[in-house]
Amino acid sequence: MRLVRAGARLSALRLTLALALIAILASACGSSANAGSPGSQTITVAVVPGPGNAPLYVAVRDGLFSQHGLTVHIKRYPALAPVVRALRSGQAQVAAGDYTDFFYEQANNQLSLRLVADGYDATPNMTEILTLPNSKITSPQALEGATVASPEPQVITATGSLPYDIETLAAQAVLESDGVSPTSVKWKPTPAQDMISELRNGQVSAILATEPYVLKAESQVGAQELIDANSGVASALPQLGYFSLSSYALGHSATVSEFRTVLFQAQAASSMRGPIQRVLPKATGMSASDAALITLGAYPTYLSVGQVQRVAQLMFEAGVTDNLLNVKGLVAR
Repeated sequence: MRLVRAGARLSALRLTLALALIAILASACGSSANAGSPGSQTITVAVVPGPGNAPLYVAVRDGLFSQHGLTVHIKRYPALAPVVRALRSGQAQVAAGDYTDFFYEQANNQLSLRLVADGYDATPNMTEILTLPNSKITSPQALEGATVASPEPQVITATGSLPYDIETLAAQAVLESDGVSPTSVKWKPTPAQDMISELRNGQVSAILATEPYVLKAESQVGAQELIDANSGVASALPQLGYFSLSSYALGHSATVSEFRTVLFQAQAASSMRGPIQRVLPKATGMSASDAALITLGAYPTYLSVGQVQRVAQLMFEAGVTDNLLNVKGLVAR
């Protein structure tokens, strides 16, 4: 009788151990699946709403992410600094914004980043230096000694004549190619909504503006283009990228890869103006008429490391970074 009870207890122990082992294996498999599979993954993307990230809204609206097992939430912020903070704190897994600010954070060891996707590239007349129609400034050389209203800095502090965002970086590179030293121009960081009034009132001689403020300046005060800031050396310059922390990209490589694939699909569909024009009013607060008339940039359908490297090269040449950033080493795999 004792032998029978002992045997029963042994069988029960074996069964318990077997079930525990199965549970451990199942848990391990589940964890592995979460790291390597995009299924039912949730991603919060931090953005400053604008034309550059409009395809993201298209992809969410049309359910493209959900078709690939991703749940994507867009978190909007008024400026890029809180976008960067959201990424740093883990409130967002992906952030979209000006390449110069993210590259600056990486170069100064403020963040360890991975580049997920190229989101927006420049096209002609998208960013311009504008003057009034009766201005005495009629050539790039005439800007020497003049005051130019420029966008407000976000992450990089405006110091002297150094460029501090993608607009000033591009504009100064074009000016240098025209033989004008950027140090000879007085750059005045100005809220975008105040640029036109300051130009009208003579507080500045010119403004460095991007859409939709190029359109507004042209329609409200008859502003005229002096320089296309995305011409010559800055032609087709990448403007905005999608970034994640390196720790997130490493632990969720399949999810990041799937996010990039879907985003590029949405950007390919955005080569036709219609989808973008329809989401801009709701996404940015822009009027439907402005959305129909602004000059849009280009939405790349793949990540060209060589193209994005141009931004890092210009930053290094301008003295914004002490060392040349290697973009290839930043790409999320």
